[in-house]
Amino acid sequence: MKSSRNVISLVALLLFCGLSVSAQTAPADSKEFNKDGLTFSYPNGWAFNDNSDKDAQNMTFGRSDSEAQIIVFVFRTPVTTPEKLAEAKRVLVDKYVAATKQQFQQEDPKTTSAPATSEIGGVASEGLKIRASLGGVPGMADIEWAVVGQHLVVLTFLGPDRALTKAAPAWDTIRNSIKLAEPVTAQPKPSPTKTPIPTKTP
Repeated sequence: MKSSRNVISLVALLLFCGLSVSAQTAPADSKEFNKDGLTFSYPNGWAFNDNSDKDAQNMTFGRSDSEAQIIVFVFRTPVTTPEKLAEAKRVLVDKYVAATKQQFQQEDPKTTSAPATSEIGGVASEGLKIRASLGGVPGMADIEWAVVGQHLVVLTFLGPDRALTKAAPAWDTIRNSIKLAEPVTAQPKPSPTKTPIPTKTP
């Protein structure tokens, strides 16, 4: 890979193709994403590609004058038990983190990683910061995950350090404003009431 943009694009592709089987007030100059129960704000000037499918909502945000990217991944299946959370983390998060580290290590054998904690939509999140030299330029992938509204949300902020510093407000806007509607349980339809047949009198 010749540049940091190539590394970023390849890592994003891994999430799109390989793994898909109290919020803060949004800035006044922001737009709103609202689809299938998922809502969040993102700044003007940022565009996104929507690669969602039946298994997950999946968007990548960026802008033409920056190498920073923000990836939003929301697993559609509700995570309602510790067992389901463990399975989702094993299938989605662990594989994604491992694939990201592998791509960074191919670019820089001295890649390092360290645990990180933050919040997604007001919910405490776990995370991992992966640091490497991307095309000779220091860079990072900040991967965070949490269960918000009974759905596993995985966010990634990646690119060269200089680009990430400038893009930090966009990352905070998206990360802090994420909301998910609670799963709606279908209510059983009431049985139709039978109208009594009038009795004939002799």
